[in-house]
Amino acid sequence: MPQGEEDAARAFWCGIIGLAEIEKPEALKPRGGLWLQLAGADLHLGVEAGFTPAKKAHPGFRTAGIDRLAEQLNAAGHPVTWDAAIAGRRRFFTEDPFGNRLEFLED
Repeated sequence: MPQGEEDAARAFWCGIIGLAEIEKPEALKPRGGLWLQLAGADLHLGVEAGFTPAKKAHPGFRTAGIDRLAEQLNAAGHPVTWDAAIAGRRRFFTEDPFGNRLEFLED
């Protein structure tokens, strides 16, 4: 993520996606970024000088209630693109506020 964009990251990941923020260790706070809690894992958003968004490589997040999430993202100005390439799974792609590609899937 770009430097100084923690509030935009919080609005997206906590406000729209619904993840809880985890407090970073004191030694890492000066570096910026944001840590988030997932089911059984953490998501660490680090600040990168000369940031360029990831347009192809991406994380995939398994979710329940994918239609509601798609509606929330669209309403917040993050368009979703549905993809039916995987049998038995509903999924879509979107971008975070910084242009990083994200995938959300539901079995």
